[in-house]
Amino acid sequence: MTDAFRFEIRRLVLVDSAGFGYVEIPVDRHALLLGPGNLGKSSLLNALRLFLLPENNFRKSRLKFAFRNARAGGFYANEESFQHYFPSRFSFLVMEVSNPHGVHCQVLYRGRGDLEYDRLFVPLPYEALRGLFWRVDDDPDGIGGRVPELSAERVIDAARRASRDSLVTSDTARLRRLLYASDLMSPDASRYSVFPLADADARKVESLRTLILLLFEMSTDDRAMAAAVASIVEADKKFASDELDFDIDQFLRRHEELKARDLELKRVEREQPRFDRLTRAYAAYRHGGEVRGEFAAFREGLEECLASLVRERVDAAEAVEREDGALKRVRQRVKELEQASGEARGALKAARRQREQAEEDRRRGELLVSRYPGCSQAEIRAMLEEAIEGQAQQLAALQDAAQAEGQRARLAAQLQDVDVRLETLARRIAGEQWQLARQLPEAVVAPLMAVDPRLVQASPGEALDEATRATIVAFARLFEGESKAFRWFDTRFSARHSSPEDLLESRRHLQEERRRCERQLAELADDDAGIDRPRRIEEARRELEAAREEARALKRFAGAETRLEDADREIAEQEGLLEGHREALAETGRDADALQGSLARARDALARIDERQAELQRLRASVSALQARSPQLAGIEAAEALAAESLTEARWQTIEAALHELDLQRLKVLDLLKDFVRAGVLPDDEGQLQHESPGAAVIRGACEQLGLLYRELPRHRELLQEQVASHNETVASYRQALRANAEHIQRFERRLNDELEGVTINDLAEIRVEIHCHPKFRNLVEESEAIDPYSGQLLSDAFYERLQGFVAEFFGETPGQGGHRLTMDRVITGISYRTRKQSETRLDAKGQSTSTTALINLELVQRLLRRILYPGVGLAFPMVLDELASVDVSQVPSLLERLGRQGFNLFAAATHSASPELIYQVGRHLEVGQMRTARPYSPRRSLVYWGGPEGFAGEGEVTAWLGQEQASLLEVDDE
Repeated sequence: MTDAFRFEIRRLVLVDSAGFGYVEIPVDRHALLLGPGNLGKSSLLNALRLFLLPENNFRKSRLKFAFRNARAGGFYANEESFQHYFPSRFSFLVMEVSNPHGVHCQVLYRGRGDLEYDRLFVPLPYEALRGLFWRVDDDPDGIGGRVPELSAERVIDAARRASRDSLVTSDTARLRRLLYASDLMSPDASRYSVFPLADADARKVESLRTLILLLFEMSTDDRAMAAAVASIVEADKKFASDELDFDIDQFLRRHEELKARDLELKRVEREQPRFDRLTRAYAAYRHGGEVRGEFAAFREGLEECLASLVRERVDAAEAVEREDGALKRVRQRVKELEQASGEARGALKAARRQREQAEEDRRRGELLVSRYPGCSQAEIRAMLEEAIEGQAQQLAALQDAAQAEGQRARLAAQLQDVDVRLETLARRIAGEQWQLARQLPEAVVAPLMAVDPRLVQASPGEALDEATRATIVAFARLFEGESKAFRWFDTRFSARHSSPEDLLESRRHLQEERRRCERQLAELADDDAGIDRPRRIEEARRELEAAREEARALKRFAGAETRLEDADREIAEQEGLLEGHREALAETGRDADALQGSLARARDALARIDERQAELQRLRASVSALQARSPQLAGIEAAEALAAESLTEARWQTIEAALHELDLQRLKVLDLLKDFVRAGVLPDDEGQLQHESPGAAVIRGACEQLGLLYRELPRHRELLQEQVASHNETVASYRQALRANAEHIQRFERRLNDELEGVTINDLAEIRVEIHCHPKFRNLVEESEAIDPYSGQLLSDAFYERLQGFVAEFFGETPGQGGHRLTMDRVITGISYRTRKQSETRLDAKGQSTSTTALINLELVQRLLRRILYPGVGLAFPMVLDELASVDVSQVPSLLERLGRQGFNLFAAATHSASPELIYQVGRHLEVGQMRTARPYSPRRSLVYWGGPEGFAGEGEVTAWLGQEQASLLEVDDE
């Protein structure tokens, strides 16, 4: 292998993917993944497919990646595969590659679309990127943990800062150019090349896809190998136009179309004499066509005149109705105006009464408010409600001795509470200067005020110390300011205007409340109870009613000003309405007189129109009767309708006689046309010619259609002959293509066997490949040689019947169902090997062991790869062999030796049941199920593996298989 042009996959990394939290494994040498079953070892192996193919999503993943579900015996669905490798936004897959221009990494991550992933190319080794995905420094166990700030944007930004040659793309065409670039002399073109193709066209890429999938399933059945060979056979052709793609259904349909067209032309040719008779009869029919025009002109003129009269009558009737309706409306208007005037006068009186009531409510309200200087209406209302409640309790206590005891207890408690509040208020007045609102800045006071004003009205009694102040300020900063509000996480508090608390006014109110309580207690005293009790009850009742009336007066006062304004507007509006009604009544009387004269004139005009309509209706009945007897007249259109004055009885009788003679000629033409319909020459899908009396336009259209058909008949015959010749040429080209593809498959098989000459595997001294084609394909090639496509005539039905039989047997379906395309992957049905052991003389077709079959497949794949690979380059790729324990351990050394010689590294998986000898033979193994991190990206994916493989080595062999990072950890032992 030429080191100067060597392409090597070195490392695979999965982050929060495929069941692992973080796994970093080298793939540049033979390695064996060890772990319990159902751990995800196969997922690690198969992840390489995502890097090697130019895809950007998991749609149709069965065809793109073929991720097998061994337990279900099929393939994973699109969503299952995507969620397995990209379950979260922290999911990343990284592949480190070495090529002639240095080391680079591919980084895959979730895309924005459904089932999509994007790809980042970075011209750096993975050591330079590891810190973006996994953090080890702060873990005493050395396992490491997540990078909390990990995101695709952060990784892309770091890559671009590290190198301006980093790029991101998900475009499949660009991915093909990057992954398969072969311009090795241009670093810019092939910096990110992984597999340089000789030609990166679609055929070569699809061939590479099948071979890559084989590298991951080297032990698969021969059908997969057959598909790979079929793809390479097509790609091996010189031109893409030589691809085998024979649409048999289309071919058969074309033959049926040409056959049906030939029968149709022959049927037309047989009717030529009948067409000549029709031509003569139709010419005579057309000469008498002028009278039909006169009939149409009379009919159209009649209809226009009647339509005009209808419009005139409608206008006249509308005029009568309009004048009559107008007169009725005027009279109704008079009644409405008189009624509206009465309503306006009533509304005016009501508005004046409302104004008087509103003035009284305002006067009483102003008087009441004046008794509470400095208080808002809301405060006055609260005090009145409190007084009403207290007075009601006092009244109840005066009326009931049992309640009096409770009232005295309440009043005593209120006195005690008032004394406590007065004492507290005295202390607050003394410490008013230390209130928090006076010691803290407005920015701190505002959010606390929004929560509860008492927070800032509180007083510590002294100046705040710095620690307390800082704590309060820090707490206030937790609130997020908004427009007229403050937000405490998900709760919003409206802002409040801060105003200094009037503590002296509060003390005055408390003192008044104390005197009220003392007075009520005195009223409940037992002294003189029998003498003064009735008087006290009556006084209490009057005071209660007076308090309630004041509350009602305050409520009415709130809207008194508005009701005054509304009453003034209503009074002005009603007075204006009354004046307008008086003027309208005078004008309406004048209008009624004028409308009575107009109504009489409109009734006279309507009578004259009715007389003319009756005359024209009689003529229309005659026209309709004739048209019913000759329906074809209905389709005739007049160049110009007769004038109204020409629509007379005498003119109509002349037209009626001429039409009878013309009808006899029409029946003769119609009989001939029906004969053409019955013969299948003239189409009549809608059955118009079968009607009792088809229209003139139908007859004319049918005759013109037949005329055009017979004029174009020679050209149609010539065109059919050209189409038959073209179809026969297609038959010839298909015959040549079938023969060429059969020969191409044979040559391809011979070249493969020439390349396998001298190849020995284990105890096999000779190996031969056989490409199996479908037997019906070979029969089709042989039968196609017997036809003559150059006769100028359609090929015999016998050939097409045999072709239909081929479809039924080859595809197992009935021809014509669609999808019957003869392609190379349908032709090549399998691959088999014939081998000869060293002690034998004959080739044998019996099966070989798993490892031997894998080696034979490897030899074939290696040669197939060489056909699409750019000449002169070397590859170091992993060959995936799942469940290596199924391979005979005695054959493992030869398997590893041949893999290394061919440029492949064994990348296998096994459970702990694998024998120590097998593990020793491979040399390096990775225990991927032993470590779990306490800080994963997801609790469901906590498995971790990194740090390089374990293995066996003799003296002086350690550094031969250790990675660069592991080798740097070794220390020299002087002893």
